[in-house]
Amino acid sequence: MAGIFVFTFLGIVSANEYDFSHRQGSVPYDENTHVPIGSSGCGKTSPYGSGKTTVAKGKYAGVEWLFRVYVPNCYNVNTPLPLILQHPGWGLSAKAEEAGCGITLYADSQCFISVTPQGGNDNPNFGSWYSWNAVGSTQSPGPAGPTCTQAASDPSYCYTSCQKCTDSPQCDWTTCYDTVTPTGTGTTDVSGFIPGLYDTLESQLCIDTTREYGAGESNGGMMTYQLGVDLSARLAAIAPQFGSFHKGFCMSPQHPVPVIDIHGTRDTTVPANVSLAGNGYYYTTTAEIFGGGAYCKGWKSSNMCKEKLSHYITQWDGIKKLYCVSECEMNDVVRCSWLGGHNWFANKAADNGGLVTSFLLKWTKTSHIGRGYSKGQKLGPGHLLENVVIIGEDDSISTPSFQPEPTLKPKSRGHYGNPANGCRHDEDVILIGTGRACAPKVGSNGNDPNAPPVPHCKVEGVAPSANGCPADAPVRHFSKAWPVCLAKGNTTDPYAEGNFHCMLVCPCTGLGDSCGAHADTHCPKGARCERGELRNMAQGVCTYPLSLDSESIVI
Repeated sequence: MAGIFVFTFLGIVSANEYDFSHRQGSVPYDENTHVPIGSSGCGKTSPYGSGKTTVAKGKYAGVEWLFRVYVPNCYNVNTPLPLILQHPGWGLSAKAEEAGCGITLYADSQCFISVTPQGGNDNPNFGSWYSWNAVGSTQSPGPAGPTCTQAASDPSYCYTSCQKCTDSPQCDWTTCYDTVTPTGTGTTDVSGFIPGLYDTLESQLCIDTTREYGAGESNGGMMTYQLGVDLSARLAAIAPQFGSFHKGFCMSPQHPVPVIDIHGTRDTTVPANVSLAGNGYYYTTTAEIFGGGAYCKGWKSSNMCKEKLSHYITQWDGIKKLYCVSECEMNDVVRCSWLGGHNWFANKAADNGGLVTSFLLKWTKTSHIGRGYSKGQKLGPGHLLENVVIIGEDDSISTPSFQPEPTLKPKSRGHYGNPANGCRHDEDVILIGTGRACAPKVGSNGNDPNAPPVPHCKVEGVAPSANGCPADAPVRHFSKAWPVCLAKGNTTDPYAEGNFHCMLVCPCTGLGDSCGAHADTHCPKGARCERGELRNMAQGVCTYPLSLDSESIVI
């Protein structure tokens, strides 16, 4: 998106210049005139302490779920506060997400309740792959066919809760537990874990029901889009960060829901502007999600958008080349791009959290009276989680991400070295994360113009395998890095172009926006372990700092 947007700032029009009667509840928030609606938890003693994160667990439909709750120091049992739920990406625990996304950093200064739920982790194959059943992630093949290529097919992605994963290609890759609807898509039987969590929090805390929000990154960003559809009468706004719908599963909300989509220009994991991702999965472009297409009418239509392109100004403009565009007159459908990959904005918790919360808190859904019901409806009982238990302040039941035994052959002049020292004849210099690396080239067959190229490697994967990538690298003997093959090159659509390369995966064990110094030791000397290229947010890739002559490369 950056380098493609060329817009003139047209100004932001004051809210009082509009008639919002058609908005069905989604209106700009004005602290001078806003009238909050208190939830059923107002006046009750909070089970969560103020000024700290408390970990709790509860059951929905017999399945136990974990969530983290930060109640700000400003909390008063008689003063309704906004509520933001941030959903982690695939493979990432709620503890790691809260530290990395930066939402909770603003809870005290902006006086809102920050909640981070943890996804389902019932995959028995490789540790804990926390995930969300949403946007068709368990429903392949869909209306547009399989949601991945044959090269991406992987039976190990099948979760225990899924009845079968025998399709060819096998594209399902998340839990099948009910996180919003039984199938993770559609608009019927909306009563899964997350709707139940909203209802439960309303019953426990004093929440302003007109200011409930949804957010999340990667697979959590997909979940956020799905929640925007299924909870459109409830959520005042959503902020999906580098998320999308699988191809053929795009949906639009029945009621207006303001949305901000945040994507890195180098994101080939869940790309914004092309359908086929670097790991062989098909998604819906942001342009189609907003503008409509074969499978959805578009969010601009749902928001009754009067199209008017303008620069959406934020205080983070220019950081990592951030530029945001409002596609509608009311600034309720916004696209943001920044110079980066599949990671939180600017690879920095404070920047990401600020950008997300600043958009969300600008909106209120004055029609929502609680538990998903709107003015004019009788308030129902909701769907509360059962057996809610406070664990404490430590996410003790979270297990670490899968870390294999060393599989690489250490070799001083092996593959995956530093481009500053020169690459081997079978390697290219590829931009990876915020840096670059020598990446072994992988060939492909592409004789059919109506089908994607077929790489001479096994694409992605969550553990070491004989995938067609070289297994020698200048790493330490204890390194648990391993090679992965992806469609990756210095282009915007590498899979369609048959541009496949290998890179090193490293265990991203650190909390916060960095994988940490320990993770760096698994990479070759001079490289660091970074998120930004893989669907599994608990894993990073080894990358070397950019040189001055390569910093100008933009894809």
